[in-house]
Amino acid sequence: MQDIAIITGGTGTIGAAIADLFQQRGLRVVVADLDERPVPEGQSFVQCDVTDPASVADMFTAAKALGKIKTIVLAHGLLLSTPPGSADVGAVSRVIDVNLKGSALVCDAASEHLGDGASILLLSSMSAFMGRVGDAYAYQASKAGIESLTRVYAVAYGPRGIRVNSIAPGFMAQPMKGEGAKLRARQGGSDTAREITPLRRLVTEDELARVAAFLCSDEVPSISGVVLPVDAGLCAN
Repeated sequence: MQDIAIITGGTGTIGAAIADLFQQRGLRVVVADLDERPVPEGQSFVQCDVTDPASVADMFTAAKALGKIKTIVLAHGLLLSTPPGSADVGAVSRVIDVNLKGSALVCDAASEHLGDGASILLLSSMSAFMGRVGDAYAYQASKAGIESLTRVYAVAYGPRGIRVNSIAPGFMAQPMKGEGAKLRARQGGSDTAREITPLRRLVTEDELARVAAFLCSDEVPSISGVVLPVDAGLCAN
C-alpha cells in the first residue's frame, strides 16, 4: 500500500497545488475539505469539518484505510474582514475556530495515527508578525497561533520521530478565496503588494507546494519546529 498524504483545505488554491505535487512524487493523496469539489484522478476526497472532532476522526479513519499516513498538511484557512475597533464578533470566532482551533484538533488527532518518519506541515502567514496589515486581525492572530502550535507539537511529537514545521507565505499571486480579493484591494492591490517585496514578485502556489514537499520529505530528517517564510523577502523589510 502507498504512503498517504492528507491535505486539509485540499480543494483551495494552495492545497490543490500541494496535493498535485505530492501525488506526482508517489504519495496517495487524501483531499479533505468542507467544500466538496471534484479532485484529480488518483486522489481521494473526504469531506471534513476541521472544527468538529468527530469529522476529523472520520477523516483519519478514511485515510488510514488506504495505507500508512506519512504526511499531513494543514492547508485549510478562512480569511474574513475583522478591522480593529469594529470587527464582527461572529467573524472573529469563525476565523479563530477554523484556522487555529481546527489546526489544533487535527494535530491532536494525528497523534494516534502517525509514527517514526511522519511529518505535519502547518500554514502560517507573513501577516502573523506584521501589525500594519489592517482589517484582518483575527486572521493574523490565528496565524501567530499556528506558529506557536508548530513549536509546541514539534517538541511534543519529536521523541516519536514525528517532525512538525510551518511555512509562512507572503503576498500570493492568487488572493485567498472568500474575502481575500477585497482585502487585497484595500491594501492597494497586487501591484502595491509586489512593489513592497524586495524581489518585486508575488508568491505562487506552485512555489509553496515545492517548499511543502521539501519540508515533508525524508531529505530533511533534522528539520522540525521551524517557520519558513516564503515571501519574496518581505520579512526582511
